[in-house]
Amino acid sequence: MANIMSKKYKLLIFPLLFFITFGVRVYWLSEKDAFHVDEGMSIAITCYKDYLVAKNYITNIGYTGKELKDNTLVSEGGFTDAMEDIKNLWKDNRDPPHTNLYYTFLRLSFTGLDNSDIKPIIFRGGILNLILFSVSFVFFVMLIKLLFPGFRVLQHFCVICAFLSTASITNTLFLRPYQIQETMFIILTFYFIKTIDINKGFQLLLKPGNIKTFFILSLITAVTLITGYYAVIFIGLLGLYVIYKKSRDRKNSEIIFYVLVLIFSLILAHVFYPGYFKGFNSYRATETTQTIFANTSENLKVSLITAWALIHKHFFSFSVIAVCVICLLFALIQNKKLLINKYAAFIFCASLLYYVFTLIIAPYKVLRYGMPVFPFFVLLPAVIFNSVVINKRTLDILKTERLPKGLRPKTRSISITAMIITAFIFLTNAVSGENIEHLYKNKQNEYLFTQHKETPVFVFVHEYSHWKYGNLVPYLNDEQKYIFIRRYSDIFMTPYNEFYLVIENVPDLIELSNPRFTILESFELTGGEPETPEIMGSYFICRKVILKDSI
Repeated sequence: MANIMSKKYKLLIFPLLFFITFGVRVYWLSEKDAFHVDEGMSIAITCYKDYLVAKNYITNIGYTGKELKDNTLVSEGGFTDAMEDIKNLWKDNRDPPHTNLYYTFLRLSFTGLDNSDIKPIIFRGGILNLILFSVSFVFFVMLIKLLFPGFRVLQHFCVICAFLSTASITNTLFLRPYQIQETMFIILTFYFIKTIDINKGFQLLLKPGNIKTFFILSLITAVTLITGYYAVIFIGLLGLYVIYKKSRDRKNSEIIFYVLVLIFSLILAHVFYPGYFKGFNSYRATETTQTIFANTSENLKVSLITAWALIHKHFFSFSVIAVCVICLLFALIQNKKLLINKYAAFIFCASLLYYVFTLIIAPYKVLRYGMPVFPFFVLLPAVIFNSVVINKRTLDILKTERLPKGLRPKTRSISITAMIITAFIFLTNAVSGENIEHLYKNKQNEYLFTQHKETPVFVFVHEYSHWKYGNLVPYLNDEQKYIFIRRYSDIFMTPYNEFYLVIENVPDLIELSNPRFTILESFELTGGEPETPEIMGSYFICRKVILKDSI
């Protein structure tokens, strides 16, 4: 009876860990008050709106805030409208650096939503990302069981720390394609590790089992490809490992199998999104080239400094590093030679290379590009903690079954203690929220002019900055009047003597030098963008103005 109760208890551990990691995300989603400017773009692209994406607002006419939000963000639409938008996204999503995949799922999540306010949009988008996270969790559990089959406590440790990383939590909060990329990276890695040692040589491709494996891997690889263009790097690293392993094992014919998988997956990626290959020639590709070659040494320096700063902030804090180093030294003293799980070590190294390389080639050195691989970083401490316990006597047993109690070394308690300490560090960081990004709490309070709905607002339109209004439109007052203008003189054609003036912060527009203006108050809208490149500065400056003629 005691054994039955013990088994039931152990079966509940993974659901409990899911409840904790899921609950943390739900809490922080409820705290999220506003959008990154790119999230506003995501919504406009998803609902196939022209504003923010392809054109600016009409000048010299009065919009209400509600009209602007409805024309720009989500507007009422049933399932038929959603299908029409999804069809258009398949043809051309009008966002060359990304594909249609995430936007398609996001559009489905908005079906029936008739409100362009921020909270309902966050709620619908949050549900989508929580579903994607749940899929990530299930496949990560299966992956960890493959990598560490006999050490349950280590499995639990890996799962809880992987998804309590503040980078992984941030990913779920961010309404952009990076959460679905994390999900597909985990699924692809699971199937890759599961199948790499199965005999599926080219000459045996017609066997039913090999055909099934071929199509599963091709489909998963294709979907991973269209999660984002940087996914090519991660898939390429897996491919290099195949070449190395199969060449070393003298199974060159199996390399052909994986080459065919890649070719077929590229065909499927084109089917899923006909514009896929055009993305490699997009403006972001040009920016990437310029980033690499314009000032190579400086770019490398900045990228490496940023890579360390972000991984230190969101995963390997000094306290986590200290626990790992102590255990590593203990393992070396005890066993003389570390017995390392080769697949776990490879996945960690591939993830680290992906993380560093994407930051090197990315035009902006920001967290989002590395977020999809952060769950894999838990494999480094896992390998170290595993090495404290595993020695030559226990290694063969653990390949097939759980280690019997009589063979468990005394060092097991040291390893478990280290895992408990590390997990507590991650839990503390996750609930404190200090390092969680994309919350934008109280951002709406910066838009002071929306609190005076009786006062109209003039907004300067800059020809090439329609996308930046994603940092303005979501926060407008439904009942306030907004007029977009291109010249100061347009203001004098209106009957208003007192108004707010919102100006994009670019050198040719930042100064208000017109002698007919009297400035009543002035404030900046910083946008709450912790990762905004400095060259962009603040997005908008707002001033309350009264015409001297009316004094």
